[in-house]
Amino acid sequence: MTPKISIYPDYNSMSLAAADRVITLLAKKPNAVICLPSGSTPLGMFQALVAANQKGATDFSKCVFIGLDEWIGLNGEDDGSCRDLLDRDFLKPIGMRDNQIVYFDGKAPDPQSECDRVNKILDGLGGLDLIVLGVGMNGHLALNEPGTPWDLHAHVSELDPVTIEVGQKYFKTPTVLTKGITVGIRNILEAKTAILLASGKSKAEVIRRALAFPVTTDFPTTALQNHLNAEIMLDKDAAELVAPNR
Repeated sequence: MTPKISIYPDYNSMSLAAADRVITLLAKKPNAVICLPSGSTPLGMFQALVAANQKGATDFSKCVFIGLDEWIGLNGEDDGSCRDLLDRDFLKPIGMRDNQIVYFDGKAPDPQSECDRVNKILDGLGGLDLIVLGVGMNGHLALNEPGTPWDLHAHVSELDPVTIEVGQKYFKTPTVLTKGITVGIRNILEAKTAILLASGKSKAEVIRRALAFPVTTDFPTTALQNHLNAEIMLDKDAAELVAPNR
């Protein structure tokens, strides 16, 4: 399958369109299970969803949000953790209850047992209705780094040096990052719908590779070529190297 490519004039219009995908899903299935990333790329989408919630244009009261990933050694109590960012940017502003949130605890004594816990919850919920993704400069999806097997559900990952370097932007002081805990490529491929968001010229080459490369574990984003219902949403800067016929 070829992912649907949607190109927007700017980051704001891309973000509004992504928010609309979530709102449309919740209108059809109020108890949808949605996996969300943290960080800068989805921030505009979150702001649009918070605004829609304040206006009563959408209802989050029955859905479940799954956190995409977390740094091992950190959890929501730590500034700059994935959970901290998602709480601040989205979950707290919309008043989500704890029983509607499933998130990896990067401080769990046994990370593999933590993966098993989340996998069991996902199985019980019937899997993901929607997963929203960003893309790393090395092509990673969530914290599935280059070379990660694609048959894994939630698992512990060894972080790529590129990820460790880029990840420092979320912290006020240098922070030791060596491993992550993440939903797997298998979770992504099994999700009923997958959306990838990318903006800015810095992501243009990554997106070109994601679409032009053969499907390979060396560049995890190519996995979306195998997804039955994937959409890659880009602003025009991120799309500048996309072939015209895509």
